[in-house]
Amino acid sequence: MSDWKSRARDRMRPVILTLDRWGFTPLAVSITGLAITLLSAYIVAKGNLIVGAIVFLIGSAFDMLDGGLARLQGTTSARGAFLDSVLDRFGEAAFLCGVAVWFMNRLPNYWDIAVLLILITLFGSLATSYVRARAEGVGETCYVGVLQRTERVILLGLGALLGRMVLFGVLWILAVGTVVTVVQRIVHVANKLPGPEGGGPSYEGPFSSEPGNPSRTGTTRDPDGPEEPE
Repeated sequence: MSDWKSRARDRMRPVILTLDRWGFTPLAVSITGLAITLLSAYIVAKGNLIVGAIVFLIGSAFDMLDGGLARLQGTTSARGAFLDSVLDRFGEAAFLCGVAVWFMNRLPNYWDIAVLLILITLFGSLATSYVRARAEGVGETCYVGVLQRTERVILLGLGALLGRMVLFGVLWILAVGTVVTVVQRIVHVANKLPGPEGGGPSYEGPFSSEPGNPSRTGTTRDPDGPEEPE
């Protein structure tokens, strides 16, 4: 895990302790985060981009709380990690749909390109998670990629907060970055799986995540909670 994510977790510690005192469970925190994110999608779709962006960032911050709360309460589990990931996907997709509606209603000269970029981003974000899931299904791990969920959420939220032109540029970054991440993960997993003759593939290219290319190695799995790069 990157240093900034670790520091962010540390800063969330007082909030986690407060949630524990109030009787929250990790699942309740995850569901609350999803509800806030869905609200943000509605706000944006109704035309208020900045307020929606603020609400989206607040809802997304709950993803940094449920895992810490589970560790504090000693309730970490595979089921919790699964539900957390699924709910995160729903929230992210909903907000992107809200942004698409906002572009169609507010910027008729840009909406077609913006919606195309949003569709590519949706494909890339879902395919990123799918490739990881399939990798785990064949006994491999896959957490590499230049644009994982945390980075996508921060870029999307800040882009919406800073206004339409910044958001339009962010959509280009998200569309390209998510597709690149999918390719990185496919190559990474293919490199680790045995080929037809029982030997591993020897592909080495710009998206390779082998030891010789440390910039593509991504992060390792956090065994203590559900917050993992996706």
